[in-house]
Amino acid sequence: MEISRRADFSEIPIIDIEPLGREDAEEAKVIAAIRDACEHVGFFYICNHGVPLREMQNIFKACEGFFSLPQAERDRIYLVNSPNYRGYLPIGVLGRNVDRPRDLLESFNVGMELGPDDVDVREGKPLHGANQWPANLPAFREQVLYYYGLMEGLMYRLLQGFALAAELPRNGFDDMFRKPLTQMRLLHYPAQEVVKDNMIGARAHRDFGFFTILLQDSVGGLEVSNQSSQWVVAPPIGDMFVVNVAEMLKRVTNGRFSSALHRVINRYGRERYSVPFFVNPSYDVTLEPLPQFIDGDHPAQFGPYHVGENMHNFYRNLWPSAGKTAA
Repeated sequence: MEISRRADFSEIPIIDIEPLGREDAEEAKVIAAIRDACEHVGFFYICNHGVPLREMQNIFKACEGFFSLPQAERDRIYLVNSPNYRGYLPIGVLGRNVDRPRDLLESFNVGMELGPDDVDVREGKPLHGANQWPANLPAFREQVLYYYGLMEGLMYRLLQGFALAAELPRNGFDDMFRKPLTQMRLLHYPAQEVVKDNMIGARAHRDFGFFTILLQDSVGGLEVSNQSSQWVVAPPIGDMFVVNVAEMLKRVTNGRFSSALHRVINRYGRERYSVPFFVNPSYDVTLEPLPQFIDGDHPAQFGPYHVGENMHNFYRNLWPSAGKTAA
C-alpha cells in the first residue's frame, strides 16, 4: 500500500463559516472561498460552525457504546430487517453488487425518524419510515437523534452558502430540501497492524448525494485525490468538520463543482470512528443542470435525474435489501 502525502491547506482549505447569514462583505469572502473550494478541490474544512464540542464528543461516546455491544445485540437490528436501509451492517456486507470489494468497517445507519402517521409512510413511499434502535443501550436513541438535529441545522446553513456560491439566491436550493432524504452513519474501523491493498477501510469513491458533513475522531484515515490524482491525507483538525461536494451537486452545477474521489485507510494501529451526515434532496425532486452553468462552450452534461428513484437503486445495490440474506 502506497504512502499518501499529508495535505497542505491550499489543497483542502479551512473556511470560517461564522459570517454565513450576515449579508455583508465578510460573508461575501466566505462565499468566494466556498466557490473556489467547490470548483478546484471538492473538499474543505469548516470552523466556527456552531455545533458544540461536547456534542461532537457525545456522538463519539455513542459510537463507542454501540460498537461495544455484544455482536448478538447488534445483529438484532440488522439492516436487512428495514425496508429503508436503517440499522446495523457488519464488516464486509454487500448488496447486489457482489463484485465490489468489501470495506473494512461496520456501521449503524439512521435516517429521518418518521412515525406511522407521516403521510409518506402511510403511502409506502420508499426510504421513509422509522429507524431501528438497540434495546439495551440507554440514551443512545436520544443522543443520536439530538446530534442528527444539529446536523440538519448545519445543513441548512451550508445550503445557503452553496446556493450563493452557485450564483443562486440565498434560498435557491430550499425547495429541493422540504423533506430531505438525509442519512447519518456511525462508522467503526477496526485497528489494523498491517495495511494491504485488500484491507482498506473504505474504497475509493465519490459520495452519491448533494454534499456530506463529516466528523472524524482523532485517529484520522481520510484521504482525498487531488487534481493531480495524488492521494493526500486530510487529517482531523480540532473541532472542525470536513465538507465535501457530492455527485448531485456536481450535476446541478453541470460539472463546475468537483466531486472528489476519497477513501479511508486506517494506517495508525488504532480503532477509528467517524460520523458522516449525507445531505440528499427530497424524494420527488428532479435535478438538472442550472441554466447559469450552461452555454455554447459548456453544454448540459446531465439529463433529468429523479432523486428518490436513483437513491433507492443506489442503496439496493450497495447494501442488502430488506428481507434478504447478506452475501
